[in-house]
Amino acid sequence: MKKVLFVAMVSSAILYAQVGISTPNPQGAFHVDAGKDNSFSGAPTAAQQQNDFVVTSAGNIGVGTIVPNAKVEINSGTANVSGLRFTNLTSATPVSTGQTIGVDASGRVVTLPNPTATNTTTAEVASVTGANFNVNDLAYTLIPGSSQIINIPTGGKAVFINFMLGIDYITFPAGSGAAYYQATLFIDGVASNVYLKTQERLAPSRQTQYTLSAVKFLTAGNHTLDVRMIRSNNIGTTSGANMSCLPISMSFNASYIN
Repeated sequence: MKKVLFVAMVSSAILYAQVGISTPNPQGAFHVDAGKDNSFSGAPTAAQQQNDFVVTSAGNIGVGTIVPNAKVEINSGTANVSGLRFTNLTSATPVSTGQTIGVDASGRVVTLPNPTATNTTTAEVASVTGANFNVNDLAYTLIPGSSQIINIPTGGKAVFINFMLGIDYITFPAGSGAAYYQATLFIDGVASNVYLKTQERLAPSRQTQYTLSAVKFLTAGNHTLDVRMIRSNNIGTTSGANMSCLPISMSFNASYIN
């Protein structure tokens, strides 16, 4: 009878004791010190915990930590390295459907909103000819047919803007032959930093071309985009004298990603 009672007492003690493997000082319900470097008393240091595996009384599992604050917590010991690796799930794995996951500020794995499909909104206009207009060095002149209105949704958008213009020179002012003419993109009546200069051409090539492209952030609402010309350098041309011009082609495109 004494032997039976002794076995029963030992079995009861094991059922309620902390179990340590390679450590006489377990810090949880089940504690493995793989490196066999923990002290006989007190909590192991952060460095000693790196080779430890713990299951707490709350059922939390810690790898590299003896105080896991989640059902599974891994401390790799290296900043910006998770310590978690999937052998059969890599960057080469084919894309599948499911929920996107990430980590929050404390390192907990959380679900994230799946990205929505994007689409592009585009405004396009093309014209062949327009009315004659005069250009001088005193002020900008709007190129007929270039004024376009686009509507931007709530929140604003980064808009890709492109104008392509072909301009004929009709009547040359006194002293002309070497002057420079500049085309500038205007947004809501204000000159932008998008412009192009060309030197005037005499017969037989009495024309010029301008291509203005830019990405500009526009706020929500309607915006007017247009191109205006000015003689930026007279170089012998009489100041204030007009160059008569004719737009022979105009292509406009404005696009943004929703």
